[in-house]
Amino acid sequence: MNTIPSQEFYQLENWLQVLTKTYADYPSNALAKVILYYLSRIIHHDDALLMPEKQCDYISMQKFWHWQSRNKF
Repeated sequence: MNTIPSQEFYQLENWLQVLTKTYADYPSNALAKVILYYLSRIIHHDDALLMPEKQCDYISMQKFWHWQSRNKF
């Protein structure tokens, strides 16, 4: 079993960083929903099993972004 996350997993994490930085400047419900989508992809990615502590962090983030996606601007 490979113990190093794939390049695809790191790309998802990097894209999530870009999205959250963009949200800080331009918050919107639609962008929060896109962030939720990428969090879901990360959480359910096979490589997430290699890092259970990170997976817990992402699940917590998912709860926050779910709440953000329902806030009205």
